[in-house]
Amino acid sequence: MKLSGIWELKKIATILGRIALRNLARHKVKTILTSAAIMVSVAVFIFINGWLRGMIIDSRRNIVNYEMGAAKLQTKLYFEKKDEMPSYENFTGWEEYHDALYTEGYVSAPRYVFAGTLSSVSGSAPIVFYGVDPAFEAETMRYVPYVDFGRFPQNGDFGIALGTYAAEKLKVGIPSRPYRQELEDLIALAAADDAEGNFIRSLYTAASKKKSFWDVDKKPTEGSERMILKKDASRSDLARYWNILDASGRNDVRINAVIDIKAAPETIRAGFAGEVSHVNQSLEVKVIGVINSPAPLPNGNTAYIPLDILQDEAGMMLEGAVTELVIREKNAPDSRLPGKSESSAVITAALERGLAKAGYVMPNELVVHTWEEYMQDYLGYEAMENTMPQAIAGLLLLLSFLGISNTILLAIMERTKETGMMRAMGMTDRQMILVYMLEAGFLGFIGSVLGIILGCIINYPMVKYGVDFSAFVDIMGGSGIGFRTTSSFRSLWNIPVIIGSGIAATVISSCMAYFPTHRALKMPITESLRFE
Repeated sequence: MKLSGIWELKKIATILGRIALRNLARHKVKTILTSAAIMVSVAVFIFINGWLRGMIIDSRRNIVNYEMGAAKLQTKLYFEKKDEMPSYENFTGWEEYHDALYTEGYVSAPRYVFAGTLSSVSGSAPIVFYGVDPAFEAETMRYVPYVDFGRFPQNGDFGIALGTYAAEKLKVGIPSRPYRQELEDLIALAAADDAEGNFIRSLYTAASKKKSFWDVDKKPTEGSERMILKKDASRSDLARYWNILDASGRNDVRINAVIDIKAAPETIRAGFAGEVSHVNQSLEVKVIGVINSPAPLPNGNTAYIPLDILQDEAGMMLEGAVTELVIREKNAPDSRLPGKSESSAVITAALERGLAKAGYVMPNELVVHTWEEYMQDYLGYEAMENTMPQAIAGLLLLLSFLGISNTILLAIMERTKETGMMRAMGMTDRQMILVYMLEAGFLGFIGSVLGIILGCIINYPMVKYGVDFSAFVDIMGGSGIGFRTTSSFRSLWNIPVIIGSGIAATVISSCMAYFPTHRALKMPITESLRFE
């Protein structure tokens, strides 16, 4: 009985499915239009999801690789006040922690972070300074090789590497997009003779005469033409150009900062309850490199200076103190986001083991916090930015499903007499509902399959080549659109979403047919047969 009952159910389902497909074939125009609406909705949803997911992953990778590593070792009080950058909440003996982490499979880089003002011959700007150990910084972070002009500082250099936007603001280093008059003023300042002046001019080309949207209402003035540094300029020519500028004093800058020091410093200064003294410090240095990395933070109002020159009174009187130790797992691929092995609990346990092997104990005042704990505000912004476009795409899908519901209702209205005849011949209301649900489900299936194909087609170039929006970032002054990327990003293949959107579109399409069908079937069979 059970086998025969299953066989009968399969037979009925097959018959109802054929009826649904026949109805779709009889009403080709409605089938095509409704399927096309679903196709576009699914394709847009797949594209937007892959696009946003790609931006999110790229931004998170940039945060980890170029800004702050997987985690930081700091004092508890520093983390609590991190937005204030309390440089007096620091610690000494970082070498012990660095060596202990290394024995446990982690690389790390010491930093002393402080705020100050950087002054050049052309003006001044607020800057966040990072005192770093160049070798350990290069081992842990990935921004170090991204020096467009000059080089990254080495131990003993009284020089800094400056973010590209700060360099443009202070008019130091090699200008990439000066106005013609600015270039002529630079030549008058730096060039020793006409030969050097002509050499500098030869490295630039005039920008396109076409006005941008931002300049459409502006009238050209003498010397206002943009000059663009040639992309094919050789490294040797750029090095010669840099030396000319350096010899002119253009790259000479002064650091002015207030260093906060706690009285009677202990090994862990943050644990000392004494008063904080404020010491004004001034340091003459040169800009010896300009950083232009894939992440906005190193390119902004930031400067990197060797940690060793900041130690005594000639520097910043740090006396071996640092504010943080940036941590990353050894040989971690740049494409991989930190996982469980780089969580605060695992790193802390590894640090304690490494210290124990060397005969040390980790002080209670020091804590490890992951990049996610530091970036809570950004992650909240990211979630908001991710939600809005996907909500719009979801609304587009909903409108398509409402269209299906309306299409099914119109189909039922047009086929009222036909529906009455089928009910009079013995087809139950449940079977009629199932026919129309199958019909809507087939519409959803056709549309979602086509949508997946179309979505993959339009997503492919974004995955393979990405989009370069560096020009837009330049217009925005390096701030970009809120995500942590400065030039380009790629979409990605989100397979669960691609498959899931097709399944969801099919199921929801089928379900959307239930309510209009159920309402239409309330009409008595006799009235259905007389319906015109």
